[in-house]
Amino acid sequence: MLIYFKGNGFSACFYFSSPPGTLGHGQQGLMEPLHHGLSPEVVEAYLSANFQRLDVVPRTAMALGVPVRWTEAWAAVDATPDERGFLQMMRDLEIGDGYTIPCYGPNGHDGYVGIGKMTESARTDENALREMHLAAQAAHLRICEFMSSGQVGDRPLSMREREVLDWVARGKSNSVIAEILGISAGTVDTYLRRIYDKLNVTDRTSAAVRGIGMGLIAA
Repeated sequence: MLIYFKGNGFSACFYFSSPPGTLGHGQQGLMEPLHHGLSPEVVEAYLSANFQRLDVVPRTAMALGVPVRWTEAWAAVDATPDERGFLQMMRDLEIGDGYTIPCYGPNGHDGYVGIGKMTESARTDENALREMHLAAQAAHLRICEFMSSGQVGDRPLSMREREVLDWVARGKSNSVIAEILGISAGTVDTYLRRIYDKLNVTDRTSAAVRGIGMGLIAA
């Protein structure tokens, strides 16, 4: 998903979703976010700032059902003092502008994708936004499918297995992963077979998607 959004002129993205059956986005309603392209300082500041109450953009996007530009969403509301303080904090962190894209799934398993760090050539026309919305929705439904079809349960991935899975998700071959981790390609293959077994999948793409959906690796 990151590669796709980068191709459209956005070098940062994050994904939040609610567990199936929670129906809504209350303070306890979102799972641990997946993110890429944002500094640890920005992520920590956002997560610790009661963002689900103070960030008006996600709830605006979820209500409207369309991608919403951050600056336009804030300009359209009469923000409270606390909300204005949150917005100023984001500006101080130079988070810039972007879009929040709503995603809807079965049994209240909804979520949203944020894309930011816009380049000058970022595609923001109506057709591009519609295309990115469809892509985000398709990815969300795929993650919902994998999350509902099984969990790791009492067979969690080891730290090394998660490392291998992370590099698989980045499109690296077994030989390249072996070189990065300082192990043999055969050992990487062994780890990968264990990962397939634990995640109940049979190929690299499915393993990466399920790993992302379960929060084992970043998107």
